[in-house]
Amino acid sequence: MKIGVRAHDYGCHTPKELARILKEAGFECLQLALNKALIGMQPVPGQLNPGLCYDIRRAFEQEDLQIAVVGCYIEPSLSDPEERERQLARYLECLAYCRQLGSFVVATETTCYSGSLEGRMKQFDILTDSVCRLAEQAEKFGVFAAVEPVHVHTMNSPELTYELIRRVASPNLKIIYDPVNLLTPENISRQEQVMDACFDAFGDRIVGIHAKDVVIEDGQFKPIVIGEGLVNVQYYLNWLAIHKPGISVLREEANPATGHKDIANLRRMIDLAEANAPVKL
Repeated sequence: MKIGVRAHDYGCHTPKELARILKEAGFECLQLALNKALIGMQPVPGQLNPGLCYDIRRAFEQEDLQIAVVGCYIEPSLSDPEERERQLARYLECLAYCRQLGSFVVATETTCYSGSLEGRMKQFDILTDSVCRLAEQAEKFGVFAAVEPVHVHTMNSPELTYELIRRVASPNLKIIYDPVNLLTPENISRQEQVMDACFDAFGDRIVGIHAKDVVIEDGQFKPIVIGEGLVNVQYYLNWLAIHKPGISVLREEANPATGHKDIANLRRMIDLAEANAPVKL
């Protein structure tokens, strides 16, 4: 497994500067949200072109860094149709240029939601329509449209994630899995059961992992160095080593001051997981 990072956690830079910073920090790959990580990039369609994508790709390739995921965080279940169309246009453009950036995955979450179950399912219907369109475009370009379940978003559970996969019925719909994003202070004591439910529901669709760790303070999660908190990181790495060898493990919410600790702890746990896995790369 390769250890990477959400690139904009290390600031907004030129491609060459960012690649150098991430390489010196010790990462092997990254998730690149273009408008958050690169100076001058705008969160609107129309700016990407083959020459720009080549320059971005080459900057990271020269540092032997893989753009594992292109982050294009939109709100695909918005009820406002005009705003939803504007946001979908951004994602569709990223799908069109994904391979020119040296990647095969474009990722998003699914819009915050905290209302009734009835309202959630109405929003979920909108999400389904959006993701059907994204997956259809992904098929045309030979790339993957990936969505990420989060407990405070429209798609907030393993069951709804499975339902979206069933409804869309496209092999090019994949999942970014962040174990912490489906945990809460209330269910973290049974986190292994929650992870197992996720693996059963959508494990075969996982194409990237977001890794972080937390402690609980005043009833809320607080981020901490990976391996020093409450999350059983070893548990899901053991599963990944068997079922998803070589996958990118992307540190999210990284603190550059402690990034070396995250990498060291992840590498130790990954080595342990891979030592006991049947596939050797």
